[in-house]
Amino acid sequence: MIFAQTYSPANEAAPASATNNSTKASSAKGNWTVQFTYPVFTTGTAGCETDGVNFYVARWNTDSIFKYSLTGTYISKFSVPGVSGLRDLAYDGHYFYGGKATNLIYKMKFDTTVPSLIGQITTPVVVRNICYNPAANSGAGGFWVGNWATDLVLVSRTGSTLATIPAATHGLLSTYGTAYDNVTPGGPYIWAISAGSPANTTIFQISVATGMQTGLSHDVTTDITAAGNLGGGLWIQPNIVAGTVTLGGLIQNDVIFGYDLASVIPDTFDISVSSLNIPNLVPIGQNVNIQGSVENNGLSTITAFHLNYSIDGGAAVTQNVTGVSIPSYTSYSFTHSTAWMPTSGFHNIKVWTSSPNGHADQNMSNDTLASSATGYNPSSSVQRMPLYETFTSSTCAPCVAGNINMQGLYANNPNKYVAIKYQMSWPGNGDPYYTLEGYDRRVYYNVSSVPHQFIDGGYDGNSSSVLQSDFDAAYSNPAFVDMSASLVMDTVTHHFTVGVYIDPKIDLPASARLFVGIVEKHTSNNVGTNGETDFYWVMKKMMPDGNGKVIGPKTAGTGFAEYTNYKFNGNYRLPANALSPINNATENSVEEFSDVIAVCWIQNYSTKEVYQSCYSSVTLGIADQHPEDIISATYPNPASDIVNFNIKMSKNEKVALNIVTASGQKIKDIDFGIQNTGVQKLSVDISTLESGVYFFKFNVGGAYFMKPVMIK
Repeated sequence: MIFAQTYSPANEAAPASATNNSTKASSAKGNWTVQFTYPVFTTGTAGCETDGVNFYVARWNTDSIFKYSLTGTYISKFSVPGVSGLRDLAYDGHYFYGGKATNLIYKMKFDTTVPSLIGQITTPVVVRNICYNPAANSGAGGFWVGNWATDLVLVSRTGSTLATIPAATHGLLSTYGTAYDNVTPGGPYIWAISAGSPANTTIFQISVATGMQTGLSHDVTTDITAAGNLGGGLWIQPNIVAGTVTLGGLIQNDVIFGYDLASVIPDTFDISVSSLNIPNLVPIGQNVNIQGSVENNGLSTITAFHLNYSIDGGAAVTQNVTGVSIPSYTSYSFTHSTAWMPTSGFHNIKVWTSSPNGHADQNMSNDTLASSATGYNPSSSVQRMPLYETFTSSTCAPCVAGNINMQGLYANNPNKYVAIKYQMSWPGNGDPYYTLEGYDRRVYYNVSSVPHQFIDGGYDGNSSSVLQSDFDAAYSNPAFVDMSASLVMDTVTHHFTVGVYIDPKIDLPASARLFVGIVEKHTSNNVGTNGETDFYWVMKKMMPDGNGKVIGPKTAGTGFAEYTNYKFNGNYRLPANALSPINNATENSVEEFSDVIAVCWIQNYSTKEVYQSCYSSVTLGIADQHPEDIISATYPNPASDIVNFNIKMSKNEKVALNIVTASGQKIKDIDFGIQNTGVQKLSVDISTLESGVYFFKFNVGGAYFMKPVMIK
């Protein structure tokens, strides 16, 4: 069994792994008209309910309850004596009810001067989600209750079981809030919202009669902008907006939202493209299938439709799909009958549906799905060096097995990987080597559990689950960007310069970014609570920061160099934990500067695909500067026989040159002697060097300056 620990200081997430993002989120079934969104201002807020007069939001990790007006204005904070840690809430027209992940329902009075606990109901199941059913028990009323992925149990006001919907029947995996719906035709229904993968903020409809999902679902974040990514409480209430019934709830720590319940009823004819299966890299001059799946979001079975695609905004290529039978809320996999033959370069691909059963699509907002691909010449591929990004913490017990697994794979696959680890701020108070730039990467990947592993921007799973076959697949995947890097480090001032030479074999899009991370290959001071005493490939600083440097767009076949600089300031400090992370402006957490190396990679910031990665070579010097300060010109570059450098001399000084390979192997030393003040042209014979990238490292009066050169 594979274990992980989820992030919990503010959100309460279901204990499950994050979902991948290769397909479109569940399509809207109906229009899902948003009536309102109101921000909440406190972390830890998860439960939500209304009595039609005010909204009430419960904080799951304290005893606090927050009161808001129906227009979203914050009114007050209060607590109910004897009650803390409430999750979902329910309201029966007189009293509020809630659970705190125990076998108790708390009956409470909120709308009094002194809120009070009226009583408790013992239940046969843990109560995290709860909704009130007024028709239960012959009109006496009852409560549907459950935990993350348990049975939904209908209990009476005394706690006796009235009915059960088995977990295997409803199929919900991470339910946080529920709402009982006796308004929508065909009901009654239970609406449930997720607080963890694979759905996160998706609302599902459950038929009470069958206990099964109806197929009607909707991801709240597709039309409500929210920083949060976990569902909270859920409720149904009439006349929040006059003349309507609202299906509303909370995105944890973020917003109270409301939908017009009538607007979620599906259309008769509504078909959408739900996923595409087109490689990011496609061979030029060869047929590439346009594949994916469509989903019937309407009430009528689809027997025919038009499937269309276009490339780079060109003419539509249409197939009349017939002889199919796609019932409501089911999917159909397709391969377009006309293949695409790519040309070189970056391409935008649009796929859409139309004319379901010969009718106009009643919801055109979900018809289209876009993708992109880059055409490449298969003969131009280079060896890929896969990037392994690990999210871990010395306070995470399951991380021990994950780190052992990855270190074993690294040992068994020398020179076939590039590794970087981000120490995280949880569980507990987190790892002492937690950094805010590691947090940037966590947000970028939407990581909510540790250990967590990414391979070239994909995989998205537990570090303990990575297999040798995953390593083999990553290493055998051809790359179409070549890169090499060199780190020059001042051993006195701890000033770093990293030069990266990039040779794209394909066009790089505008979303391409260069990331550079300074990692310490082995640390031992950041001991936490999980028993680990040795840590490897620990990220210390991203250069320039955790968001990388935009380098696209770039044209295939045109090599270029990028430079970035950073100075580690102050003295070493070991933080007590992640609550007091290193302040890079005044201090650092590098245990041994002789043990650092630069990890560099190029990533499509939009798709998360990593094109290539590499380790740097390392040169220790007395001082170093940005090369343009001294080397004003390098020509020709690429070169084959002679390469020239214009060196700006501020005074008469000795100049020497080391030529090293991309892997750091010294090839040649040249002593130019004393060079006079002014711009001096220095020529180097490279006719005996093999083709490839070399770093020319000039020592000018004790200061190092570096330039990469491509030798043809």
